[in-house]
Amino acid sequence: MKLKKHSEPAIVMLITVAFLLLLTSPLWIGWIMEYEHNKTRDAIVGVNLQCPQGTVEKREVWSKLGIAIFCEKEGIKQGVWQAWDGGYMHIEGQYADGHKDGVWKYFNAREEQWGERTYALGKEASGLINLLTADAMRLNKNERMLYLVKNSNPYRSYGVRLGAGHAQSGRSPDDGSVLEGAYLLGTKDEDGKGRKSLVVSNSGLQAETDPQRYFTIKAHPNRMGWAWQLSGLWGATKSSIAVSHEDMEEIWELVESGTPLEVLL
Repeated sequence: MKLKKHSEPAIVMLITVAFLLLLTSPLWIGWIMEYEHNKTRDAIVGVNLQCPQGTVEKREVWSKLGIAIFCEKEGIKQGVWQAWDGGYMHIEGQYADGHKDGVWKYFNAREEQWGERTYALGKEASGLINLLTADAMRLNKNERMLYLVKNSNPYRSYGVRLGAGHAQSGRSPDDGSVLEGAYLLGTKDEDGKGRKSLVVSNSGLQAETDPQRYFTIKAHPNRMGWAWQLSGLWGATKSSIAVSHEDMEEIWELVESGTPLEVLL
């Protein structure tokens, strides 16, 4: 009964807060949209395109809240075209007589060029290439860090949780611990609920006398990644390491099957 008496006001408060949020949603959603749009407008204040002779610079809405900046003559795009949103440039490319032409570059919020696509007078000459795809991965057990490596340099790092015994070396493969050594990323699995995981094994790399080993990189069951990192109460099990859901989404996009992975103590 005491639990019921204490819980009823809390339930009423939660319902009230939810109702107020719903009632005022047009206001705060509108504020967020205006804030994002203004952030983009501020970012492009100093942008001046070098437009070809005879063309003029124009600006128009792009992707609801973004802004496109381009050169145009008599309604036909010519020269540089840029798309800005969220305060940074997303895409930069060229138009020739109203057709996409040459290399189009794609950028992320870190102002890194993450991709490119090539056109020849409107026709796609090459598909979208992800320039940030990892060449290799590195797991440092002592640091509790997973690194993505490109051109021999780590360029992304993620905190991980390890199962019991993972940080020790020289353990038997039978106990399910992740042992140091060379591995390859095998399959990228996603179940019916959208939960992603990466299977890593030493298949094809081990000597004839070495046993086959594997482990899984998975998203942590708690979607509040900061909570599991601070608490350390949940996470990896035997034969697995865990990363946050947010980190898994990024890792998933930047690695491919066959990527080498090195496990270090």
